[in-house]
Amino acid sequence: MIVRQKAFVFVVVLLEWTGQFVSASDWKYGNEGAWPELCQSGSRQSPIGLSPSIAMWKNFSRLIMEGYGQRTVAVMKNNGHSAEVRLKHVQNPKVHGGGLPGFYELDHLHFHWQSEHTVDDIRFPLELHLVHHIKGMEMTEAVEHPNGVAVFAVMLEISPDDEEDFEPLLDILDNLKDTVGEVRQLTDFSVKDFLPKDKAGFYRYEGSLTTPNCNEGVIWTVFTNTLRISRSQVKKFEQIKTTEKSPLTQNFRGIQPLNGRAVYLKRSPVMDSSARGVVPSAWLAVSLVYVGLRW
Repeated sequence: MIVRQKAFVFVVVLLEWTGQFVSASDWKYGNEGAWPELCQSGSRQSPIGLSPSIAMWKNFSRLIMEGYGQRTVAVMKNNGHSAEVRLKHVQNPKVHGGGLPGFYELDHLHFHWQSEHTVDDIRFPLELHLVHHIKGMEMTEAVEHPNGVAVFAVMLEISPDDEEDFEPLLDILDNLKDTVGEVRQLTDFSVKDFLPKDKAGFYRYEGSLTTPNCNEGVIWTVFTNTLRISRSQVKKFEQIKTTEKSPLTQNFRGIQPLNGRAVYLKRSPVMDSSARGVVPSAWLAVSLVYVGLRW
């Protein structure tokens, strides 16, 4: 009995670390028709196409973010579907305000290449998700509760130069690309380095997880200001292997129907291109080159 209890505890801890659920352990990108039932029938699924033309302006209060700037140890792994980062040996960063219905703690970060959300039908080369659970709940419990999960999404544009903040992460990723589940340590890691300096502008809507089980009731905050990354750095993400040892060249879910949901847009006092619905010509030119080379 003791052995069985220890084995059960080990499985629970393992599931919490991987972020996967037993019933959805075998899903694959490119085969969304085989995803669980809620992914097919849900009315509040994510991602969606964003645009100022579909959004209602709303003056949310300021996001109050604590602990995102601390420099600490983190651990990174290839989970078979993404590159995932978790902080270690520190109190989880916390956020409230900004129209969020409670206090939330950061669970982990992961990446999608290309972006899952689109802005005016433009798909960005990379999208970062910062996944939070409501304070007082573990992630496995929070996903079962309305408003139990809050996800911040950050879009990344193509830059002609490598971005220094990504280099330590990509060095580790290069060693993990062929091995699913192996963990490597990042030192001197700060979540703040992977957030826009101007976080005042964002889209807000109610949606779901973008991976099985596609649980609904997720509060989405998609920042209108972006980060930069080079094309060669994006290519390093695309070299990650799946459990079948095939390249994970893209890991984004298709755009889901809005189904009458309200989408809100808070404009930053500092003018930003995404909030205006205008893609800068320099970014568009580089992105078109990127897409042409990518496909």
